[in-house]
Amino acid sequence: MGPQTQSKLKKIKLAGTVLRMACKVVLALIVVGFLMATIALLANRGGSVGYFDVWFRIGDLTIGQRALVLAMSVATSGVWFTCIFALHQLFGNYSHGGIFTRGSVHYLRLMGIACVLWGIMKILWVGLSRALSAPPVSSVRDSAEIIPIGIIVLIVAWFMDMATDLQEENELTV
Repeated sequence: MGPQTQSKLKKIKLAGTVLRMACKVVLALIVVGFLMATIALLANRGGSVGYFDVWFRIGDLTIGQRALVLAMSVATSGVWFTCIFALHQLFGNYSHGGIFTRGSVHYLRLMGIACVLWGIMKILWVGLSRALSAPPVSSVRDSAEIIPIGIIVLIVAWFMDMATDLQEENELTV
């Protein structure tokens, strides 16, 4: 490996390490946000809770509606956590110099699926706001712009998988 390639690999490893730490912070924020929403929904002391552009006044929600919002919160936080965790693992591979590996393809694919689910969750939250009799605190609009991004990430993962196959085949023939 030439000195320029080693320099580039060193930069990739450093960037992977820094970005992995940033993902850990975001993962912690997702957990804290979920815990705060759960406590607010269970305590019913007023205030509002929600995700994306959909916010509900807790006092306006019945026990059943709060349970439904809590279930949606669990699903939404799970999708967010999965997406950022996959990114965290991908950066972990990069920080160890594993760029075109099966593991990197796996986490890139997982991130694409999570992005598609993220967009679906946004649509479901809009549907939830319309299904509940309690009016949302803020205006509600459909926005699933992350779905095409997730599909593009899945396509990139497919190309990366093919590139990994070619790399492995090339290593066998040398």
